[in-house]
Amino acid sequence: MFACARYGRGVDPRTDRVRQLIAELNPEQRAAVVHRGGPMLVLAGAGTGKTRVITVRIASLVVLDEIPPEHVLALTFTNKAAGEMHERIAQFLGKESADRMTVGTFHSLGLRMVERDAKKLGFRRGLTLLDAADQASAIRNCLKNLKIDPKRHDPRAFLTTISNARNSGLTPEDFLDGPRDGSTSQLTGRVFEAYLKWLEAYQAMDFDDLILRANQLLREVPESLEKWRRQFQVILVDEYQDTNLAQLEMTRRLADEHRQLTVVGDDDQSIYGWRGADVTNILEFERHFPDATAVALTRNYRSTGHILAAANAVIGNNRARREKSLWTDVGDGEPVRVVTAKDPGGEASYVAAEIVRRKEEDNRHWKDFGVLFRTSAQAKPIEEAFRLAGVPYRLVGAFEFFERKEIKDMLSYLRLCVAPHDEISMLRVINFPQRAIGPGAVAALHHAAHEHGLPLWEVLRAADTVPKLTAPQVESLQEFVKVVDDLRKRYAGGWKIADLVVWLCERLGAREAWLRDPTEGPGGEGRWRNVESLVDGMRGWQDRKPQGELRDYLRVVALDSRDAGGDAGDDDKVALLTLHAAKGLEWPFCFVIGCQEGIIPHQRTIESEDGDLAEERRLFYVGITRARRICYLTLAKGRYTFHGTEPTRPSRFIREVPVAHRVEVDRLKAAEPLKKNEVLDKLRALRERLGKR
Repeated sequence: MFACARYGRGVDPRTDRVRQLIAELNPEQRAAVVHRGGPMLVLAGAGTGKTRVITVRIASLVVLDEIPPEHVLALTFTNKAAGEMHERIAQFLGKESADRMTVGTFHSLGLRMVERDAKKLGFRRGLTLLDAADQASAIRNCLKNLKIDPKRHDPRAFLTTISNARNSGLTPEDFLDGPRDGSTSQLTGRVFEAYLKWLEAYQAMDFDDLILRANQLLREVPESLEKWRRQFQVILVDEYQDTNLAQLEMTRRLADEHRQLTVVGDDDQSIYGWRGADVTNILEFERHFPDATAVALTRNYRSTGHILAAANAVIGNNRARREKSLWTDVGDGEPVRVVTAKDPGGEASYVAAEIVRRKEEDNRHWKDFGVLFRTSAQAKPIEEAFRLAGVPYRLVGAFEFFERKEIKDMLSYLRLCVAPHDEISMLRVINFPQRAIGPGAVAALHHAAHEHGLPLWEVLRAADTVPKLTAPQVESLQEFVKVVDDLRKRYAGGWKIADLVVWLCERLGAREAWLRDPTEGPGGEGRWRNVESLVDGMRGWQDRKPQGELRDYLRVVALDSRDAGGDAGDDDKVALLTLHAAKGLEWPFCFVIGCQEGIIPHQRTIESEDGDLAEERRLFYVGITRARRICYLTLAKGRYTFHGTEPTRPSRFIREVPVAHRVEVDRLKAAEPLKKNEVLDKLRALRERLGKR
């Protein structure tokens, strides 16, 4: 069969290796890998080795079942996770086989499908893909046109509502048909309708469209459905609990004929409901696929017995869940520590001091410690305590690199190389550096384009014929066109991506533009350093992808900027990050801070009529199961407000941790936090002791 054609003698030299990998699995993992014949749900609890199961299953399908790699589709939710999966597959099957597979995210698959069949969807030109900042700007324009004050109505709140509505199959009419009393529903419907018209006018797509438009193709274009079903004969979906209704539809349409579908996930770790994820997709998998088989992975390879017992007890209070209980044979370890401090400052001081102590006594690295919190605002006292104690730390996900203005400006110029009619990118940089092209000039250009039925770029080329433009504006627009034309010539001539940016910055005088901008101040130098980091990153990408083209790079950047997962990095620093960003990560020592009512569960959830306490409990469960050796749950008896310090109550989830698996640590009567000079003295003594070892 396929293996015979590839290897001549009919024996794949990788066969023994794959069989050995299967033999090394535990019974439940092995059952998930060797299952054949119909859909399968793998319920993979935290730390139960799901990535190994997925990759070994793929290896067995390719080597033992002789499935050609190009017919394998493996989907997950972040490019980082997809990259790690690709690397693992390459270890088992070789890079050539791994590269022939489609391993990526739902959005990357949707982009691939839509790009190939854009004309069938009514797109006249190349696609313009909006990022989150572009979407917010579009909503602000819609609010302005509807004479709604964007200062009173947060554009990003509208975006969240509209995104969740679209992925649930709702339309503007579903909102507009509500009560006509000036309600929020009516307002949302008007903005929703205006936003969709804006997307159509600019021939643009947002990230929701990548799934929704792909589904439209599968639903309305039979030849597209047949083509993609023929392409993907085996489908695997990781983190299935994070799928929304639109992603469920895509999965069902692709798999309905061959039904070779494997989904892996854990309903107990479904924590993205606010972003549209629907936990019922995994809870009702057998209803969607009646011929499905379910396999549960419950042996945990990450945490100790006390940590798992605490986590099992907490999550067991959720009613709508798949029944399973994690276990381990590594021993009980140390009980979960529930630490009560006087206030957030005392809580932060304890965390800093405990990390310093544990690092010394256990001979650990700083990166062995993770500090998790429900909201980003909780990081401030921790950062202050760490700076005072000299603890190096990394704040994960503090600000998305590709959301920075200077980075978006550079990438917008590059997009014009491959998509000259990308009006979003064009309008973003038409006045960078400042060329005196304000809203009035842009309106005149739009009017001329509409009047003559021409693309905006063609109007720019004839700027001297556009009424209402001043002579300096015409000169500036002609200079802009020349810059873009020169950039395209260099791109067509085979210039490397990084070299294009270096040339562009020199041609624009970008560094000088940032440094002389009075609104920038010292930030101008920071913007330039960020662009230097962008160039370094481009060179690294080119080293890894020597055949990669600019279009490929821009696609990767657009999709990477949407990754939700955290990345604690390889630096030897303590990781500070939110509970949402921590999913998929782990540390020997893990601190979940702020375990108080109003923080977790969040006050918004407590007060909301439809607030999902079950999801808040799952978030707490995710926090506990990030710990490998010791888990700390810390709380403050008082919180800071404008009126002083007010008392707090321990989180209800703390009370759900069995007494037998926790130990109380009372810091209410602890000594006052050390002053800076005392901390420095202790650090010097610590360094001296470490130096003698």
